Amino acid sequence: MADKPIKNIIFDFGGVVVGYDPSGYVKDVFGDAPAARYVLDNFFGNAVIASLDLGLMSREEAYGPIMAKARADGYGAELAYVEDHWFEAMMGTKEDTAALIGALKRAGYSVYYLTNMPKDLWARFCDRGLKDLFDGGVASFELHITKPDRRIYEALFARTGIDPAESVFLDDMERNLRGAEAVGLRTVLFTGAQAARRALIEMGVRLDA
Repeated sequence: MADKPIKNIIFDFGGVVVGYDPSGYVKDVFGDAPAARYVLDNFFGNAVIASLDLGLMSREEAYGPIMAKARADGYGAELAYVEDHWFEAMMGTKEDTAALIGALKRAGYSVYYLTNMPKDLWARFCDRGLKDLFDGGVASFELHITKPDRRIYEALFARTGIDPAESVFLDDMERNLRGAEAVGLRTVLFTGAQAARRALIEMGVRLDA
């Protein structure tokens, strides 16, 4: 059976609508110093930090034990600096993605977000007006479920009424795309806004090339 025409475009947030590159940020700040690997492993790679997306604890609760360990390990100052500065340094709006979203809406498509996101970061993005780019969506902290759990995709369908067979999902992480495909979504691996535009056009989305 032929694919249904695409009516809905769904975007991930971090790394797609806003920047998110821990490795690049840490290298810029610490170069090749041992602190770079420590921060990547114990801050950005910490499972407790990742669990903030589930909305089950506050950032203060998550940071306390991590900072205590960093001080004991001799990296307290480095982790404190990252804690204070990483958001502003890493999470700027990708203006080319915002322009693509605007073009899709002008062309008549419905545009949604589906993101693994802590409540406090989501509030900051809402303050910047980024939620207003979209017709709706789901953030993980609301449901205590994260991608690629199929339930978060299904929650998006239930909330918005969209048909997954008429929808395509863009994410920069392969595992999230596999989860999307398991519930019937077409997918695009996001590597940049221009490549995403070309991929959507190849799938039949009506946009200027």
